[in-house]
Amino acid sequence: MGFLYTLLPFWVAVGGWIATAIVVALALWKNPFKRLQDGTLQHVWLAIIVAISVLWASNAWLDDGTVMHLLGATLVVTLFDWALALIAMAVVTGLAAVVFDAPWQGIALTFLIFGALPVGISTLVQRASIAWLPRNMFMFIFGQGFVSPAIAVSLTAAAALGIHVGLADGSMTVVPAGYAFSVLLLATGEAWFTGMSTALIAVYRPAWVTTYDVRRYRLGGPRT
Repeated sequence: MGFLYTLLPFWVAVGGWIATAIVVALALWKNPFKRLQDGTLQHVWLAIIVAISVLWASNAWLDDGTVMHLLGATLVVTLFDWALALIAMAVVTGLAAVVFDAPWQGIALTFLIFGALPVGISTLVQRASIAWLPRNMFMFIFGQGFVSPAIAVSLTAAAALGIHVGLADGSMTVVPAGYAFSVLLLATGEAWFTGMSTALIAVYRPAWVTTYDVRRYRLGGPRT
């Protein structure tokens, strides 16, 4: 999955690890684990890591180059904000690398493109939703649950393809046939998965949504 089995130049592999170290250090510097003081939230965070790892294992290879699978990053951002989401996606990438016995060269780049990038995009969309969308449950679910993951997956797929083209010295022969349609299907699946999960959690377990004041979006009573 991702770039785990892609032959990368040494400087790209090393640069990916340096960038990954900086990103993870930034996330840890924000002291994100303070959101997990409640035992239930700890279990939710760990369970989501396991669930996303399963999603990543269900992937499709296109012409032995680009790979596609559900990301799950937006849901983690919605529940736990960007710092915990980055750490969660780093753990997911590490688990995938261990399970698939991947070489070290492509692990960091896989995290950056399929983990950190969708987390960053989802966070930006989240901030825009807070600033511009009406403050009600429907718009919360629509913006965070459906629109944000579709945008995140589409841009991530474009970035991944761009890297494959760059590694092929700009040759477009690495672009699989029907790639755009495959991305459309993937974005639709990601939007429905994240949207339905967000809707169920927002209605039945609003205390799990740690990124927002429940009173702001009227997702239920005060947290306990």
